[in-house]
Amino acid sequence: LTQSFCNMKLSTLLFNIAITSTCAFAPLPIGIKHDVKRSALQMSKWEDDAIVTLVPKFKIKDGMRDQYMQALPKFVDLVKANEEETCVFYGFVGPTEDGYVICREGYVSAEGLLKHLDNVGDVLNEALQSADIVDLMVQGPANELEKLKEPLKDFSPTYYPLVPGAIRNKSNFN
Repeated sequence: LTQSFCNMKLSTLLFNIAITSTCAFAPLPIGIKHDVKRSALQMSKWEDDAIVTLVPKFKIKDGMRDQYMQALPKFVDLVKANEEETCVFYGFVGPTEDGYVICREGYVSAEGLLKHLDNVGDVLNEALQSADIVDLMVQGPANELEKLKEPLKDFSPTYYPLVPGAIRNKSNFN
């Protein structure tokens, strides 16, 4: 065996021992068995992704672009004032040349999303005078999506359950 091969094997062994011994002290949720991969995830910059996202796509009505665009800052102001604990991100993209705007929004839970809809209901009704929702996607953990099916049924959204194993970076990107 070559020395570099032996050094590589030794490095891998030492890394695994370090991860295993360090992870032995990492707190795990009740009912979760010790799992080196999960423990390594807990120590890293990554965490399980459980964000619930709502992605409405609006089509601005002919001649209503300025009126619709004036409503958007009102949404953001309401979110800033009332959703600090439940909203992960919020903002609009567009309009495109053909008059489409998408809202990018993420919440810590289904309840957070429902709180948002209650919070912005009046402004949403104002915005819907100058635009239509032409597509609505709801994405997140399956158990959270189930909580939204009844309250959102009138919007006929498409639900996308999160594939198990999804992760998000817990670093602060500011």
